[in-house]
Amino acid sequence: MAVEATQDAKQHPFKTSAYVASLSVAAYFMKTNPTKLHFESQVTECANDIAVVGEPIRNPDSDKHIRHLMCCANAGLLRRTTFGVFSVMWIDNYDPAVDVYEARCKLLKVRWSEWPERIIDIGVLGQWRWLEQAMIDYDINPAEWNDQ
Repeated sequence: MAVEATQDAKQHPFKTSAYVASLSVAAYFMKTNPTKLHFESQVTECANDIAVVGEPIRNPDSDKHIRHLMCCANAGLLRRTTFGVFSVMWIDNYDPAVDVYEARCKLLKVRWSEWPERIIDIGVLGQWRWLEQAMIDYDINPAEWNDQ
């Protein structure tokens, strides 16, 4: 089998290079796929960064987004689903520790059709994209510049 593989690689070098390159890229994406712990620590760091900024100059959109994420994290509603090369953070209905009928009934679980509206972030290459986007200009209040 190894002899045939090397012969095929010699006969089709571009095809072999494309396969090796795509497998290497996929392995790199899988290795740098962020975890739920990474998301929660990054949310905590962002909340600390926003807390240092005074209320009059704090961006209300960034503040609202981070507060929402902190509330969901404190309630235990954050879930991570990985697709190998990227991860999706989403909000569930209940904490796994909650032991009421609504939390355990399979018919009342979050459906795939509801999933797009529950997604709060997408993680790829070790970074959570929407969280970083929310923190751009977190220390600039746009309403402060409306008067001028």
